[in-house]
Amino acid sequence: YKKIMPYTKVLPEVTISTFTPRKKRFFLKYLARFLLLFESMKAKGSFLDNKRVIVTAAPHQSSKDEYLMVLMILALDIEVCYLSAKWTMRRIPNPFLKPKDIDNQGIAWPLGWLQEIIFKKFGAIPVDRRGRSGQYDSVLKELQSKESFLLIITPEGRFDATRFRSSFLYLAKELDADVMPVQIDYENNALQFLDSLSLKGSEEEVVRRLRLCFDGIKGRKSRFIA
Repeated sequence: YKKIMPYTKVLPEVTISTFTPRKKRFFLKYLARFLLLFESMKAKGSFLDNKRVIVTAAPHQSSKDEYLMVLMILALDIEVCYLSAKWTMRRIPNPFLKPKDIDNQGIAWPLGWLQEIIFKKFGAIPVDRRGRSGQYDSVLKELQSKESFLLIITPEGRFDATRFRSSFLYLAKELDADVMPVQIDYENNALQFLDSLSLKGSEEEVVRRLRLCFDGIKGRKSRFIA
């Protein structure tokens, strides 16, 4: 399939497929490209030739990872979606309190409604983590309504390298999506896009295969060991 190369001096080694969902941005695109000039981390590789792609990025060890990904997404005019805890839609994180209710964290504030609009425009899919039985179905329904999507998942969750979540595997099979591992490599200053992950075999085999994609990669804080 034909691929296209976006004109951007800050990300010259990225190739975007014609299947990759795009979103035109104006001010934010140029702001992101300007901010990337001050970052040593660069994206490298090609997006997969599939209308539906699940990006599994690791090792995820810092909020800086998210900042860099956001800049690159904006700079490339790419449309993405991601799973976000329901409470993050309208509340501000509070690192000093550990509430018992995992869906009622943070601090409510008057502009929470605006925060929710911004998050959803950037592709956030709210997830109610208490309702585990219906969580998967609601996410699946949301993604099935999209002709094409680029779903970003960090399989470690929130900086937990001891286990990988397997939700990416079931979503990929249900939605006929490819899984594209992305190495967050601070040693070589690269977000490296890899080839499509084989989903053959048992859940344990696929998760193990995904972990091996990141073996030896140095995140922001430490080296990942599969």
